[in-house]
Amino acid sequence: MNRRRFLTVLGGGAIALAAGYFIYQGFIGAPSRERRLALYSWEEEVFFDPPITYGDKEYDNIVDLFREFYPDIELTTSYYGDQDRMTADLLAGKKVDVIAPCIDYIPVLYENNLLEEIDTGMMENWDKMFSVLKDITGVRIEGKVVFIPTNYGTEAIDYRKDLFDANGLEYPESWLDFFQPWNLGFDKLDNKRRILMPDDYKIGVAMAALALGYNLDRDNDGLWELTDEELQNCKELLIEQKPYVLRYSEEVDSDMPTLMAGGDIFMSLGWAPETLELRDEGYDVVYLLPKEGPLVFLCGNSIVKGTENYEDAVKLVDFYAGPIIQRYFAEEYWYGISNEEVVNELKEDNPELVEALLLDKPTEALAQGHFEYPFKEGQEELWSQVWDEVLSA
Repeated sequence: MNRRRFLTVLGGGAIALAAGYFIYQGFIGAPSRERRLALYSWEEEVFFDPPITYGDKEYDNIVDLFREFYPDIELTTSYYGDQDRMTADLLAGKKVDVIAPCIDYIPVLYENNLLEEIDTGMMENWDKMFSVLKDITGVRIEGKVVFIPTNYGTEAIDYRKDLFDANGLEYPESWLDFFQPWNLGFDKLDNKRRILMPDDYKIGVAMAALALGYNLDRDNDGLWELTDEELQNCKELLIEQKPYVLRYSEEVDSDMPTLMAGGDIFMSLGWAPETLELRDEGYDVVYLLPKEGPLVFLCGNSIVKGTENYEDAVKLVDFYAGPIIQRYFAEEYWYGISNEEVVNELKEDNPELVEALLLDKPTEALAQGHFEYPFKEGQEELWSQVWDEVLSA
């Protein structure tokens, strides 16, 4: 399960650990130099598969690559599979210098005094970042920069344009269209069950809430909540959509490409990477950012409070925001990236990738998007109950 799936599936209390989480944790790098630096990150940001090529060498891990640029710093690494584990380890006293959180956990980390302010004047790549990323709540807290975003992704709508054309359907433009497919002409189909939905109460209810124009973070406190009336309206909309749903899937990111390629579904919750895969295979798939805004994850790096290696920690944070890692995130992981200079280079080298991932339009994805935040206390049970009632209706 990759980072995106963890962000979608977990979504519960920010630091409550559920028994039985499957945790990846490993270590590379044996400290032998005087200047030592410890990174605690996602596995995919520690190990590179495929390797990164720089010059005439290949690097399959961050330790060896970072050493090429900073031979006097001995970097050690450990990695986690979810942010609950990362947060709990830090609260328990795990000693590291740099972490790789996503923006939904920044308020929790900051409130627990786990983050250092980052001196962006010491960075080479801060001024190369898209300006829209610099003032997002979580990047700055109380005027302090505590998080450097390096990559982001959206959850939006995928649809088969050729199948819409062949059946005389109107193209969707919004989440509301996704939930009211009769307005697109689905009722004239012989089989109108052509939508794939996630079997996920958090994302499913959130999609419906956006379709109805609700603000998931009305208090701007980085916590999702809906009123009882809003939840009831979401339930009714989800039930109205049910006759058009082929399947509620626990693995939408793997089921969607197969079902869409086979023509079993015309429309689904989707992501840019799956869209690219389908296009590469010759399918006429459109990735739509709905007018109400997509769901968004934004990840990057922070420096842990109390580090004794502050200047070197800034160098590592800056390295992840720099051209080598940024290009790799875009070309291999198909993430949106924060470094505008790298995006401009990719426009020349790989314009199809830039267009497909909307790499040059972060404002469209982020300023109008809705960050995936944890639930406000008491909300998770209510959302779960609504979802159970939808599935049993």
